[in-house]
Amino acid sequence: MDVRWGNKGFFQGSAAHSIAYRPDIDGLRAVAVGLVVLFHAWPKWLRSGFIGVDIFFVISGFLITSIILKDLRQREFTIRGFYVRRIRRIFPALITVVLAVLAFGWYVLLQQEFAQLGKHVAAAAGFVSNLVLWSESGYWDNDSVTKPLLHLWSLGVEEQFYLIWPVALALCFRVRFGILAFLALTLTGSFLYGLYATFNDPAAAYFSPVSRFWELACGGLVAYAMTKKSPLLPRPGLVSALGLVLLVLGAVLIKGQADFPGAWALLPVLGTCALIAAGNVSFISRRLLGNRLMVAVGLVSYPFYLWHWPLLSFGYIIEGEKPSALLKAVLVLAALALAFLTYHLVERPVQKAPNRRRAIQGLVVAMACFGVLGGMVKAGLLHERMPSTAVARYMGALNDLGFPDPAMKPLHYKGSLFQQLVGQGKGTTVLIGDSVMEQYAPLVSQGLRESRFDRHNVIFATQGGCPPIEGAVRLPRLRYPTCTQSVENAYRLAASPEVDTVVIAASWYAYFANWQNDVQMPVEGVLQTFPAKPAHQVAYATLHRSVARLREAGKRVYLILQPPSGDMFDPRSMITGSRFGEMKPRTDLAPFRVDRFYSDNAEPRNRLLRIAQDTGAIPIDPVDTICRNGICPTVNAAGEPIYTDPVHMRPFYVRSRVRYLDPALNGTDARSQLSFLPSR
Repeated sequence: MDVRWGNKGFFQGSAAHSIAYRPDIDGLRAVAVGLVVLFHAWPKWLRSGFIGVDIFFVISGFLITSIILKDLRQREFTIRGFYVRRIRRIFPALITVVLAVLAFGWYVLLQQEFAQLGKHVAAAAGFVSNLVLWSESGYWDNDSVTKPLLHLWSLGVEEQFYLIWPVALALCFRVRFGILAFLALTLTGSFLYGLYATFNDPAAAYFSPVSRFWELACGGLVAYAMTKKSPLLPRPGLVSALGLVLLVLGAVLIKGQADFPGAWALLPVLGTCALIAAGNVSFISRRLLGNRLMVAVGLVSYPFYLWHWPLLSFGYIIEGEKPSALLKAVLVLAALALAFLTYHLVERPVQKAPNRRRAIQGLVVAMACFGVLGGMVKAGLLHERMPSTAVARYMGALNDLGFPDPAMKPLHYKGSLFQQLVGQGKGTTVLIGDSVMEQYAPLVSQGLRESRFDRHNVIFATQGGCPPIEGAVRLPRLRYPTCTQSVENAYRLAASPEVDTVVIAASWYAYFANWQNDVQMPVEGVLQTFPAKPAHQVAYATLHRSVARLREAGKRVYLILQPPSGDMFDPRSMITGSRFGEMKPRTDLAPFRVDRFYSDNAEPRNRLLRIAQDTGAIPIDPVDTICRNGICPTVNAAGEPIYTDPVHMRPFYVRSRVRYLDPALNGTDARSQLSFLPSR
């Protein structure tokens, strides 16, 4: 997404290392960046817009391979020269945008937000953003909209590609069919790995360079084919029309990031390959892609891509919620204006610099400096502008989590990874649920350590974000790839004869809320999305059967209703003020009323109570313990938030106040130990 060529771009003034300029490819870049920007600004309007990144990958693979092959044939290729040109092309705009983001973040972000930005700045300097984001993916990761440099993952993939590609092509060049064999092997191996990872490790499929290299290799294969003397395609008009149809099909048929990239990525990749291979003689190439407006946007597509997401992300952060459609439109136009300014005032002057050696040295030093700055921010050596003393107790409550507990040991069961704690007593309790169940880990660990609970084993058969309902699918699959299998394995484990007690807890009211559309249930063989009534009915019926089976097997079953939850518990809601001025604690916090909580969640609460009554399970309502006289506290006596976010309690509060799990963690049944559990 960041290569220009010929007499209008990156290699300007270096004709020996250029290829013939094609306006239609700049137009294709405009299509790519337009899809990405529309997707990021209005994802519900264009849920497949992320395929613009795949278009960029193919274009980059084509251009880079074309230039390298030309230089190799003319005996002018050098590794040093290749990377010098990459630095001149990539660094100027990237340094400008990242430093602007860091400076603005210093001004408006709070402590933990600024620390995370520093981490991502350092990752951008090392071109490993994709690997860092891959490591962060999971339930407890914060929303992507609060990461202003999230979009640099694709730049990381490309730069990792460039570390391998020129060396590999140079080594294969003098072997007969060496380059073709290398391209074919890379394309096939990467594509097959991507197919596997898409269904087994979606985060790896999305962020790993290995699962994306085939897309760049496809562009490289087109470049290799176009070096042959005979025409690549006899009917370019038909081929370009086919390419356009494939792109349109990709935009229409791909619905969100589930099962992507995988085989779905073939639509944008093959469509882009066809449009490039058709040349610039067809009507589509000359009139649609090659018109002046498309070319103008294509020329600034790299800085446009760099600017658009930080502006949208900061808009969300400052507003505290999704920005209005008007504000998003203004931010997109501002990003486009900044892209043109960056192109004319930063990129072009650097590329035209008379002293190229000094320019390259300056760019490398600048990149290293902002990498160091990012590391210092992450380490807490550089602080945000906004004083945090007044709101320190609220900032300290964020991300205060107690799972997994240090005393936990991993338990692998039928392909799922669970966690277990070992005590001094007898019997085994299995805890099934999502992060609401996981929040109790500090309590269980302390109780077993102090022999307050008489269990020999307590197993957390949980996974954050996954409703403990067999057959349920949690979206997006990129973030929750193993929910369905993990929940099924949790109930299988709970049914083991060695288990005497089962506890089920979850964020029930959020899953069954009328705004929830990230859960699916199979209804007569077809997945239906919540909040569709048929999907709700199947979910309740499935949970009823699961609990009934456990009761029939002689298990003690506890069904835990959802603890008090809502924005009033969120530490961030306890702060007021402007990010452009000063943030301070609020003094007008309203009480959290139990009657309102029950009223808002009456249907799922009543359905859960009915399931418990029908099956003989023991229902437990945390409200009875946490709240008094119809009011639930949101802070303790010292004024500290007792929750870390709207749903999850902090470890200190769980240890000191939660007593409603005590019956499930004690019992008189002396069952034998699970055969698959290691002894202490």
